[in-house]
Amino acid sequence: MNPMIDVDSLTESVYGGDVVRSLLYAASEQPGTRVVRVAMASAEPGRGGQLHHHPRTDETYFIISGNAELELDGEHYALAPSSCVRIPRGTRHRITNSGTETLRYLAFHTGDAEFAGAVEHVKAV
Repeated sequence: MNPMIDVDSLTESVYGGDVVRSLLYAASEQPGTRVVRVAMASAEPGRGGQLHHHPRTDETYFIISGNAELELDGEHYALAPSSCVRIPRGTRHRITNSGTETLRYLAFHTGDAEFAGAVEHVKAV
C-alpha cells in the first residue's frame, strides 16, 4: 500500500483559499470510535470563512504561518504560527487572515464512528 496522498487531486477552493480534505484514520482509546479528517487551508490577507458551525464534528485549528483572528461564539482571539485551538461541535466560529501574508493552517475535524460524509458547514444566523 502506498501511504502517499496526491494532494493536487484532492484540492478544492473554499473560503478564498485552497483546501485539501481526506479521511485519515479512526483514533481513540477505543479503536474505530472516531474518525478524523484534515483540511490544509490558506487564506489571503483580509479573507476568511463565514460564521458557521459544525453539527457533527469537533474542529481543531493549527496555524502553520501567518496571523489570524478567530471568532468563537462572539469572542475574538489572535492566532499566530503554532497556535492550536479546539472548537467543540455546534460552536459558532470563523477564521480570518488578519496579517499581511498568506495564512496557512490545518483544520482537523473529529466525528463519531458513523461519520463518513462531508463535513457540514452550517451558516450562523
